[in-house]
Amino acid sequence: MRRLRDNDGSTTHRRHIRFHMARCKGAGPLHDILHSEATAVYAVLRDAERAREDAEDAAVEAAALVTRAEETLENVIRDIDAEAKKIDRAEPTLMAQSTILPGGLTPILEPEGAAQLDVLPALGVRLAPFKGKGAMKDAVSALENAEAGMRAALEAAAATEIEVERRFAEELGARRAVREQLSSAHGRLRDLYKARPALAERFFLKEKEAPRAKSSPLSLPAPPT
Repeated sequence: MRRLRDNDGSTTHRRHIRFHMARCKGAGPLHDILHSEATAVYAVLRDAERAREDAEDAAVEAAALVTRAEETLENVIRDIDAEAKKIDRAEPTLMAQSTILPGGLTPILEPEGAAQLDVLPALGVRLAPFKGKGAMKDAVSALENAEAGMRAALEAAAATEIEVERRFAEELGARRAVREQLSSAHGRLRDLYKARPALAERFFLKEKEAPRAKSSPLSLPAPPT
């Protein structure tokens, strides 16, 4: 019997335990017990693998929502820049754009993810004197909403990553249970067939080695002309 390792993956574990299940079914009293035990650990592994895949899908979706929230936030900041320009055209002495965004848009837009939220408190302080000018009040409100959306998206994404780790740990545990079941069944079957212990191997999957590439035929000399 091949001894599986943890890094063989769930697909390999499922293939081996499913083969063992099918071979044991109806082959005898002990075999029926082994079939029942194998069925139980197979179901746990199957469900654990699916749960981990679902968690990974949720994490991908959450990451996409973070990207969308970040784009929304950046667009709001661009709107603030545009509104500051309008204020300056109406009242040049206020110098709204250079006050709100002294380094331009780049220092605000360049950070990604959670790092972008770190620059917002200072931006809010610089915006405060201009809230009553033009449409800046609406822009500030939009910024607050976008920031809240970004924080919520990041928190949700972090939660999905934790869930992926938890589900993967459960899957590893299910793989271990499969290996333990196969090892236990192998020992009990060898005891059953103690006169001919090799018969126990019939109930376990034997994976063939990958076929070797055939050597190319020898090239023959060209016939004389």
